[in-house]
Amino acid sequence: MKKAHKLAIQYTLIALLLIGGGWLLWRYIASLPEIKAEDIISRSGLHWHPELVISIRGERRTIPADIGLGAVHEPTHTHAEDGVVHLEYAGLVLRENTRLGEFFRIWGKTFTKDCVFEYCNGPEGRVTMTVNGIPNEEYGDYEMKDGDKVEIRYE
Repeated sequence: MKKAHKLAIQYTLIALLLIGGGWLLWRYIASLPEIKAEDIISRSGLHWHPELVISIRGERRTIPADIGLGAVHEPTHTHAEDGVVHLEYAGLVLRENTRLGEFFRIWGKTFTKDCVFEYCNGPEGRVTMTVNGIPNEEYGDYEMKDGDKVEIRYE
């Protein structure tokens, strides 16, 4: 009888843990923001390679290899110092994932309409950006695409 009683208690505890865990999971999922269809670029991943060139007062800056690679492998990263940004996503890809500002966040560098690195708009120069040779004022909000050539200048 004692053995049956212990088993009943164990099964009851397991059932309570499963029910409680299920409830917590349901609450977590219910609290996630809704993803709108227009915010989705792909549901099956992508592999894009935009190129980024940064020039400060006419001097081209090197974009280091292995940005976003290390203990955590970011889907947005570099492999070499050639300026190619790799967007390698598996599964769901949102518009925000491809933003130029996301690359700078991963890199740990400043980039806004007013500043690139520590160089900010003022008497010394201004930040400008072109995409495929066309002036673009989206800056960090620009959504990179495969084959883009993004040029950021401070002059």
